[in-house]
Amino acid sequence: MAKGIFNSFFGGIDDETEDYQPNPADSSVKLNPRKVLSMSDKRIPDSKINIVEPRIFADAKNISNKLMTGNAVLIKMENVDNATVRRIVDFLTGTIYAIDGNLQQIDDKVYLCAPKNFAVDGDVKQQFYDRNENKN
Repeated sequence: MAKGIFNSFFGGIDDETEDYQPNPADSSVKLNPRKVLSMSDKRIPDSKINIVEPRIFADAKNISNKLMTGNAVLIKMENVDNATVRRIVDFLTGTIYAIDGNLQQIDDKVYLCAPKNFAVDGDVKQQFYDRNENKN
């Protein structure tokens, strides 16, 4: 009697088990070879070199943003006092370190900051002076 209640409760489970035999049509499924297409349409942004003449320390943030977007920056700080130049360079040194970039002093108050995707060959400062000496 308990077996009858049990079977009616679970929907009449039979003691017999049915053997499963796969359908031959299922095992012979043919795959259609397809071309693999890239789903990402990431375009490499155009890299630029920005020339910037900061006036105050707050301009360093704008320069930093340009570097973080993958652009190189040539910074001319001829109209900035030495203490502010030092602060700007210190700030940008942190940005350059974070993006694994490159910072080179070209002249007294002229710096080249380049992100990782820019190749800066050799010593730009020495090349700058060599070209100026050849002109004289």
